[in-house]
Parts: sequence; structure tokens; C-alpha cells
Amino acid sequence: MATEQRPVTIANTSGATGDGPLALRRVVREGPVDVVTADYLAEVNIAWLALEKKQDPNKGYEKSFLRQLDRDTAHIVAEKGIKIIHNGGALNPKGLAHEVEKLLQSYDITTLKIAYVEGDNVIGKLETLQKPGYAPHLDVQGRDLSHVEKPVLSANAYVGMGGIVAALKMGADIIISGRCCDASPVMAAAAWWRGWKETDYDRLSGALLAGHCIECGCYATGGNFSGFKSIPHNWNQGFPIADIAADGTFDISLQEGAHGLVSRDTITAQLVYEIQGPFYLNPDVVADIRDVQIHPKGKNRVSVSGIHGTPPPPTTKLAICTSSGFQLEYYMFAAGLDIAEKLSDLRSVLDEVVPNRKDYTVLRVDQYGTPQPNASSQALATCMFRIFAQAEKVETLSTLRQAIGGYGLGGFCGQHGCMDFRMLTPRPFVSYEPFRVPYSDAEIRVTMGSRTESVTVPHKTQIFGGQVSYDSQDNYARASFGTTVPAPLGSRVHARSGDKGSNANVGFWVLQDDEYAWLRSFLSIERLKNLLGDDYHESYTIERFEIPHLRCVHFLVIGVLEGGISSSYKLDGLAKSFGEFLRFREVDMPKSFLNRGRL
Repeated sequence: MATEQRPVTIANTSGATGDGPLALRRVVREGPVDVVTADYLAEVNIAWLALEKKQDPNKGYEKSFLRQLDRDTAHIVAEKGIKIIHNGGALNPKGLAHEVEKLLQSYDITTLKIAYVEGDNVIGKLETLQKPGYAPHLDVQGRDLSHVEKPVLSANAYVGMGGIVAALKMGADIIISGRCCDASPVMAAAAWWRGWKETDYDRLSGALLAGHCIECGCYATGGNFSGFKSIPHNWNQGFPIADIAADGTFDISLQEGAHGLVSRDTITAQLVYEIQGPFYLNPDVVADIRDVQIHPKGKNRVSVSGIHGTPPPPTTKLAICTSSGFQLEYYMFAAGLDIAEKLSDLRSVLDEVVPNRKDYTVLRVDQYGTPQPNASSQALATCMFRIFAQAEKVETLSTLRQAIGGYGLGGFCGQHGCMDFRMLTPRPFVSYEPFRVPYSDAEIRVTMGSRTESVTVPHKTQIFGGQVSYDSQDNYARASFGTTVPAPLGSRVHARSGDKGSNANVGFWVLQDDEYAWLRSFLSIERLKNLLGDDYHESYTIERFEIPHLRCVHFLVIGVLEGGISSSYKLDGLAKSFGEFLRFREVDMPKSFLNRGRL
């Protein structure tokens, strides 16, 4: 633990598997930085790693860190005394720690101490976890883990900062965790640096939000930003840095000379990304973000404050991956006229020629894109028909491959398909579901060398009462905003969307107070249903709340991703373009807003 009273400086170097191959080198070389964190895990690659570990028990960890930690970078880390914390251990932290140790030995580095944190893997407790009522589903009322019949590949409880803090106190330099919460490495670094107690809830909630703001890497510095046109050189962006003060408030910044942008809007975008409501749950604290404020603080720097914390719940999220069968997909294309009839023709043929339809759990043909009227090229006159199928048995999908091949020359006028016929080879797929279990089921332990320590979970907890959701409260008369004209919602409204399992979230925000008065009145739950159009289904649940200081209205659409990225039939199972679709929808926009210019 440092004795200085200055903020701790924490840099992110990865927001996903394979992200930022040179980021670690840049950050440690150019500095200054005290701690480096990285997030390599998501629901999709946990599923991939579960399949990998099934084939080879020695695998199951993310290899990205091994590629980032080259010889020069490792020597700089050792010389500067920089701490590195990440979750690349995934399903096998011990295995990755062993590989990192071998790598450092090959670099002739013996001073860096490696620790790994385990306990999130609770697959050995399945018999208890699958007792009726023990592990309720996070989203589906009445469902619990006892209803899961498919073979379970992995069962990982989301763990907090305790194991990482313990490793830092043991003197570890590189800490490899399994499925910790995304923000936990940042929280641990701040808590260790300051010596915070587990009851410092406001401080911890600030560190939680700081971790949330930087854990997706360049998503905070111009990536996936609806205002991207305003950023020069918006590629190969620098990675974000958090300076966390003693009271838990923090700054987010960008290294000097790096591409990208840190601004009120880019950090608002990341702040609302993948949240589930006004309360951000974590095994160590619950952060209330309703009063959060973001203020510019010079070039590529903002300050964030106004976060409040309360005790954590006694439970945590449990990620379950099951072996669910096989799937394939194939793309056919249509051009020009009569697209609806061509799609109908393809669907009718598959209905007729595919045997054993009852053996398919999913068989769909969906249209993506629409030919441009009077298109100036064949490319602009073409749209895609995506065939997607899932079944329990590989033999079922083999008959679909034969049916598609046999249909080739008898199809609609102009039909052509993807020439990569490997797509028609069935491959295993994994289903992901989130449940809730007592946090005490995660028996957290830290190992550094021959020393292993057990870590206790937070002593004080509080039952979580649920997210707050409410509809539009201010029914301003449309006339009070002046004349309106049809325009895309995104003409004056920013948005960022993301996924959590089967759910998609989207936050909308504007630049001016009068625009916010209109937005919070206009964007009701019913309005969002209308904007979703054909994508809305009555089985979905929509929750809504507002963040006034950010001029933001946030929605959570439960169920819209139909199973989530590992098994969804939707092409955008990560909901990356969910917000952009909604911004594209035409609404009656006050003309006075449009006169200010379009985003």
C-alpha cells in the first residue's frame, strides 16, 4: 500500500479478448501509471473457453496477456514496479499463472511475483446449486438452476475485489484472477492503495464506477461513440486512465499524444454501457448512479462524482454455460426487385424440403438490409438472407446442408450464396444463463508461490430491493417545443447500447437542458416499443429510469437478445447496433433543435 496521498493512477490495456495487443507496452513505457488492469472476459468467450477446457483440462485461460507481455514490456514493468491485475485466468487461473511464470523466466526476470485468485469456479458444487429454489434465475421469474437439463460445462460465480486485495497485500506484482467482476481489479487497486475498509461504501462505489468507465478500453476514448464524426484520427485510440482520489471521486483521461477523445459525451457513453438500472450491483458494494455528474477538466480529461454506495447483497451472479447442441448458418443474397417475394420463396422451399422440422430447436431465415432504390451498383441493390439453425443432434443439421445444396439451381431469380461452404458444417454451441447464489458459495483463495490464503466475503450485507423503473413523468405539450419536423432521433440524440445475457440496454442523452426536457417527456416506455417496431415482442419487459445530470434516459429491454451472444439467432447478439437502429428511426423532432446542427 502506498503512503502518498495522491490519487492512484490506473490504466486499462484491454476491454476484450485479443484487444489492444500493443496497449500494455504503450502504457507502461509512456506512463506515469501505478497499476495496469485488463478485462479479457465476456459471456461469449467464457463459453468458448468452456468448450476448450472440455477438450483439454490444462486450457481454459485467455492467451491475450501472454501476447501483450513481450520481453521489453516485462522489463519495464519490473523496473518501474507497476502492478498488473487482470481476469485472463478465466476458467484456469493457475494454468495461466504457470505460463506467465515460464514466460518471465525466458526473459530472465525473477523479481516479479505472480499470484492467482481462485474460488469463482463452483462447478464442484453443482449438486447443491441445482437443488430446487437454491439458485434463482436473474431475469426469468419461476426458473432456477434445477430446471437446467443440458450438461453444464462451467459454473462461475462473479467474485469481488477481496482476493485481489489480499494478493496485493502479499506483495504480488502480477495478479491473475478468474471470473471476477469487470470493475473489481480497479476497485481492489484503489482499496489497497488507500487502505479502505469494506464499509467505505461511497469510496468503493466511486472506484466501482471508475472501473466500469475504463474496463472496456477504447469504448471510453472514442470507440463505439455515436459522435465519432467529430473526432479527428478516431482509430487506434489510446486506452483510458483513471485517477482515483481518497474520497472515491475520479478523473478519466487519455495519455498525451494518443488518438481518440475523452470528453463528457464519450464517458457518458461508457457510463451507460451495459448497465441494468440505477443501482450497479457488485459483491462489495451497490453503487447508486442517479446523481452522477461528469465535468470537463481540460483536454482529454473529465472528473466524475456524485456516486453513492450501500452495502452489497449477500448474493452474486452465477454464470452457467451448458452444452446445448449444434448450429450452423449460411448466407444467401437477393438483388433488385421483389425482395419480399424472394424471401417468402426461400422460406417456403425450406419448409417443404427440410425433413424432421420438429428436431430443430431453431430454424429461421431473416432478411438483413434493403436494396437502395435505383441503386448505382449491384452491391447497393443487394440484401442478405441469413439461414440460421440449431438442433440437439449434429445429424439433424446435416440434412439441412443437403437441402440447401439441392435447392441451389431451383431458387428465386438472381439467387446466389456465400462461397464459403464451410459455414454449412455444424459446430457445437454453448448456452449462457445467469443465476443468483449466496456469495459465500465462492470459496476465494489466493496463491503466491507456496503460500495460499483464504479470503472472507464482506461481513455486512443488505438484501437488494430491486432496480427502480418508472415511465415518463413530464407530459409536456408537444407544441411547447415549437414546430416539429420528421427527422431521425439521432439527429440530436446520442445513444450507447450493450448486452447482458439475453437483455439489451440503451442510454439516450442530449446536449442541452431544453432538449432533455423534451427527451424525458418524449421517450416513454410505450414510445420505445413503437421505435422497436417489428423487433418488439410482448414477451419482453422494458424498464426505464433517468440520470438528470447527464441529461440521459435509460432503458433495459429484458429478453430482446433471445438467449444472448453465445446462442442467439440474432446477428447482433451483443446489441452493439441496438442504439444505432433506434437513433435511425424517424420521430417528430422540434425544428429549433435541428437548427443547432446535427450530431
